[in-house]
Amino acid sequence: MALQGCSADDLGDDDDDDDLPFENALLEIYALDIWTQPLLVEETALTVWRDGELAAYEGFPVAQISLDQAATYDVTLDAWNHQPLTAEVAFDGSGYATGLTAGLTSGAGQGLTVQHDGSGDTMTHRVYLGLRHKWFSTQGRPARRGNAIELYTAGEAAYQSVHDQLGTASKSVLASTWWWDSTFELIRNLSDHHTLTPAERWPNTILGTMEQCPAEKRVIVGQFWGQDSILSWMTTDAELEAYAETPEDGFQIMGQGNPTEGQFFFEPSPVLFGDRVRATFGSAGDFADEAPIPSNVPGHDVDLTQWPVELEVQHASYHQKFFVIDGQVAFVGGSNLRKVDWDTPTHDVYEHRRMLFDATTEERAAVMNKEVLPDMGPRKDYMLRLEGPAVQDVADVFQDRWDLLLDQGVDYAVHNTPFEVWRDIAPVAAGSQIQITTTMPQPSWEHGIAESWFNAVDQAEQFIFIENQYFRIPMLHERIYARMHEVPSLKLVVITKPIAEWTDPGCAPTYKANQLFENAFPSSRYLPLQLMVFDTVQTWGIDETESRYGNMDTHSKLLIVDDLFLSVGSANANNRGIVYEGEMNVAVFDPDWVRTQRRRILTEILPTTVTVSDDPSTWMQQLVSAAAHNDSVHQAWEDEGWDINLNEDPLPAAYAPQGFVYALAFGNVGDCVFESVGPDMVGIDPDL
Repeated sequence: MALQGCSADDLGDDDDDDDLPFENALLEIYALDIWTQPLLVEETALTVWRDGELAAYEGFPVAQISLDQAATYDVTLDAWNHQPLTAEVAFDGSGYATGLTAGLTSGAGQGLTVQHDGSGDTMTHRVYLGLRHKWFSTQGRPARRGNAIELYTAGEAAYQSVHDQLGTASKSVLASTWWWDSTFELIRNLSDHHTLTPAERWPNTILGTMEQCPAEKRVIVGQFWGQDSILSWMTTDAELEAYAETPEDGFQIMGQGNPTEGQFFFEPSPVLFGDRVRATFGSAGDFADEAPIPSNVPGHDVDLTQWPVELEVQHASYHQKFFVIDGQVAFVGGSNLRKVDWDTPTHDVYEHRRMLFDATTEERAAVMNKEVLPDMGPRKDYMLRLEGPAVQDVADVFQDRWDLLLDQGVDYAVHNTPFEVWRDIAPVAAGSQIQITTTMPQPSWEHGIAESWFNAVDQAEQFIFIENQYFRIPMLHERIYARMHEVPSLKLVVITKPIAEWTDPGCAPTYKANQLFENAFPSSRYLPLQLMVFDTVQTWGIDETESRYGNMDTHSKLLIVDDLFLSVGSANANNRGIVYEGEMNVAVFDPDWVRTQRRRILTEILPTTVTVSDDPSTWMQQLVSAAAHNDSVHQAWEDEGWDINLNEDPLPAAYAPQGFVYALAFGNVGDCVFESVGPDMVGIDPDL
């Protein structure tokens, strides 16, 4: 057998010498995670037995053992919040590459690859072990350590930060959005926003900010109903397209449609651990065959033709929303660059900064005086700012999409150029371990978001908290339902939006989801909620005070499990969001950080008098109590015909909601007009 990586000087010139054994043999055991990153010594236990007796080794994460005679080695590898494995390594005492074999004896679906590499007088047998993380996605990009992360709970702070970071950009800006409005204002100062003219506010818009930025800019805008179709204009505007049409202006733009359509069987791609090993450590030597590692996400038949009328179109999208600035800072979230995607954490009913760009000072003053409602209602969404090694993975997703569009020669591709991703980003001290997870349609076919969500549900012991635009994800509902039966104390809290039964094609799957949990679990374990805003107006009529209620547009895409795991980004809680839509989320496993964010999120929606608890039963009851009070207040106003006469007295407690939390009641499936629309299609609306 001719050994790869061995020169003629090593083995001699005679072909027969190629089959001679090496004089020495060495075993190297690599303690890695499933992405071939070294495990941390302080969190890892690597134990080796030789023929049943504890064996010594040197080094970590590469443990070395000299092989001097035939023996069987049993190896166990375990690390904090990883799945453990046990492997058997059999050595026959020879110096041949075939003299050592290895295989898993427990921990199926883990990483094990064997490499035989002869050099000098030594045959080195390398056994690479890769542990799956309990929470992160095996299929996804590496779950990288050392990232600084900051969560924004409203557009005001999020887009202020984006604006400030763009102001420092000197090399490159990568931007992905599902919807682009050139007049979208990143900065809206409370003190003078209503007095500024459109020309004075233009530098604070996304396009105005980009125009002032000297860095090379690349933008991908999602397209609906096919690539460069007659409807591609829906998600952008003429101001941006003018830059797309001009070559060598430092501003490169393309649109991207999602080709998914028809009927197919959904099945996530398996992982070959050896491919990752070769990419990390090199491909010299002989590699033993290995079995692919499957995903834990179940497959199912997808039918995208179940419309009320017979029609087959490409209705999917690339829905990712992110920025990468100078290769060092990234923003990932659920907000577009669209007129509705801005609000403050207080979500005021009369917020004059939620007006159309061309609104006059007089029109804004009318909102400030509570004479008219603003053009856009209150909006709930999240964005995450991150620095550290994971930034390269956000950029890598953009590069994959960009290169595909260049290869396809889409509109404006002729004006655009490839680029390189900034790698080897230094970790941030005391940073968090995070993973950039995606859903990507063909040809990429990635499902890291789905796998991380399924992992999180499988690990859940205390609570699952979902705040999402949708609650219609049958794939995940089945797993949550099963887990809640396995863990009798596990609680599910869902914050989502009310359903428009006449127009929402996802009405039936949403009502079915509610029935699934409502019929199986008591209210102490399953709690559906909605968010509403409130204000009053002095009318000076017979009834001088009128109420102003409004539904908060909950556009969030947030999952928290057990104060350990958080996922946030663009993925909606519907099947399409984890099957074929182009989505990006950030998965965070950091107990201290996640707990802090959960407290903060609940603090912002509960009454100001509430100190949020860390006990799930307690903070769930805090939500129940807040919703009960607000529901009673809502009923009191309804009983009064939505107006009362206060005679200039303060608003009584019985008419004063606290916080934003209200109960959410769902109807019956038979009430839904679009009952026949399939579960993988729901969410088809321009407000993605």
